This record gives sequence, structure tokens and C-alpha cells, in this order.
Amino acid sequence: MPSFQPTAAQFRAFRDDLHNGPITQVNLLKYRVKAAYQPDEAEFGNDETGETAYRRYADAFAKAASDVGGYCLLMASAERYFIGQGDWDGVMVMFFPNRQAFIATLNHASYADMHRHRDAGLLCQDLVVTRPDIVAAKPVGTL
Repeated sequence: MPSFQPTAAQFRAFRDDLHNGPITQVNLLKYRVKAAYQPDEAEFGNDETGETAYRRYADAFAKAASDVGGYCLLMASAERYFIGQGDWDGVMVMFFPNRQAFIATLNHASYADMHRHRDAGLLCQDLVVTRPDIVAAKPVGTL
């Protein structure tokens, strides 16, 4: 079932995993039809989609990730389902040199401000953490 945040147990398991190599995160995204900013936020009352709000978050998150060696591999709108019958609106795939880099991105000085765009735009998501063998058609060791 899609969620909005990891559970405490999921976060601890991620944080405490002994794998110290690269990770990618595959985010399956479902956007709000209309962005849900709070009354005290500058964007409140704008007639914007949830996707527009989430893209603000994704852009800021990618910039923060770059401070620790992470980067966005893919940000895309879902076109159609070729196999299966999912209900996702978008996909974002992030690369991090290790899990500590991802956690550092969550602790970035600008995270609280960028996160409000995620809250306004995202209805729910699934996030799969992977241990990549190949990234951008290159073996991981050659990046």
C-alpha cells in the first residue's frame, strides 16, 4: 500500500544496513490533483497542480543531493502502463554514493523549506531502495 513517509522501523532498517556502497531510490509518485499549500505559504491560493508543487521539491532536493555526491537519474511523468495496472503519475530515480549521503540530504539546511512543496504536491508514494549494478548503462565502478 502506498505511503507518505517511512515508518520508524523502515527508516532504522535503512539507516542501519551495513551496505556502504551506492544506492538508488526509485520513487513511484501519486500527485494531488491540486497543490495543497498552507495559508501561511506564499503559494497558497495559486491554481497549481500537485505535480507543479512536487517538481519544486524535486528540483531543490536534487540540488541538495549534489552537495553530497547524489544526483537525479530520472524525473518523468508516467505515460502508460505497458505491464500491470498501476496508478502512479510520475517516477523519480535518485543516485547516492551511499546511504549516509541520502541521510545528509534529509538534514540539509534547506530541507524544511523544500519539504513543504512535497507536502503540498504529493498524495502518496512507494520508494524502493536498490543496490545498483549498472547506472546510466555503465557498471557502477566506472561512474
